[in-house]
Amino acid sequence: MRALGRSGRGTRRRDWASRKLWQVAAALLVSASGVVAQGLHVEAAGAVAEGAGPARAMQLVFHATFEGRSLDRSVWATCFPWVRRPRAGCTNFGNSDERAWFMPADDTVSGGVLHLVADEHPTKGTTSSGAPETYAYSSGMVTTYKSFSFTYGFVDVVAHIPGTTGSWPALWLLPRNMAWPPEIDIMENWGTSDGFRTTFHWSAAGRSRMTSSYVRTRSDLAGGWHSYGLLWKPGSLTWYLDGRVVVTYTGANVPSHPMYFLADLGIKGPASSHSSFGIRSVRIYQSRHR
Repeated sequence: MRALGRSGRGTRRRDWASRKLWQVAAALLVSASGVVAQGLHVEAAGAVAEGAGPARAMQLVFHATFEGRSLDRSVWATCFPWVRRPRAGCTNFGNSDERAWFMPADDTVSGGVLHLVADEHPTKGTTSSGAPETYAYSSGMVTTYKSFSFTYGFVDVVAHIPGTTGSWPALWLLPRNMAWPPEIDIMENWGTSDGFRTTFHWSAAGRSRMTSSYVRTRSDLAGGWHSYGLLWKPGSLTWYLDGRVVVTYTGANVPSHPMYFLADLGIKGPASSHSSFGIRSVRIYQSRHR
């Protein structure tokens, strides 16, 4: 994901390279930017127990589950924080290939799960300049901007990706001050069931930079629930899948200011209607000795 929002230097628009180019680049696994991937093919073992892995030595500071029949709006917002009329929906103008307009009605709760649902039908939205625009799909997103942000810690999300053609589920962090970069993408998936991408965006010498790794799995990620994790520490980022380290990054540019959590189901191309990105829980832990 790349966000288009407010910052001290105005709005920005950035376009993604093609998915194929990213997969080829990520297959190198080790780059000069400080990223080390633990293996091109990893085994996805299924969602881990609460408090496992790095969380054992930390305290739980945010815990969201999805009981009942509706989204807890005191915790979750359904659009980006810079949107003036969130009830009318929004989209991420920072991604020129995003085909979905996010609507609150596409965030549904049932069976203890938050479902971010994408449907194919003409949906009225706007361009980045505010002009009317019709989108081919509607879909769902949530953020903790209005309720919770944090600096350093371990994020653990139990989720079920759709794995359907054209779907673009993502779990990510953005800065509380709405500047961009930085941005940390915990997980992005482009309609496949055998892998996902991790990405970190930052700024250096007045220029935006990024590093990305593609994690390919031997298991079917769309076939069940999995834990997607990020350990954010001063000078380092470590990504986890089902409690196992898959990518690490070290560098002086790791963010040191508050960030908030987002989840969305974007649409990148022709997609199956009623694709659903399920989220069972979001837990965030921090050191007991902050």
